[in-house]
Amino acid sequence: MHRLGLSTRVESRSVIVAIEGELDIATTNDLQEHVRSAIDDHGPWLILDMSGLDFMDSSGLNVIINAYRTVRERDGALALAALNERVTKVVRLVGLHRQVPVHQTVATAVAAMEALEKRQAG
Repeated sequence: MHRLGLSTRVESRSVIVAIEGELDIATTNDLQEHVRSAIDDHGPWLILDMSGLDFMDSSGLNVIINAYRTVRERDGALALAALNERVTKVVRLVGLHRQVPVHQTVATAVAAMEALEKRQAG
């Protein structure tokens, strides 16, 4: 049975969605809906906290790419934080790290997002 743990919190003006478990074809719809709601409720400055993510396949990448498009359409940004080695390999394999910033920790992602938001607003 596939279970995906999802939670949302707001820090500064960033919306942080924490993902736990396995992100695959069985769980991608859960993440897609959760991300859409988080953006609608809190704005387009999205950080995906992947510290609890054990596994991600290509269907998970598609959800991230869709989230990226959504926040860009709303003049926001997306960052990924705290990826394990396995998930990092998947992200790098398809070159996603060239479009979406990848940070070691959620804290560094929040700081980078604040700086980016200030530059865009300024």
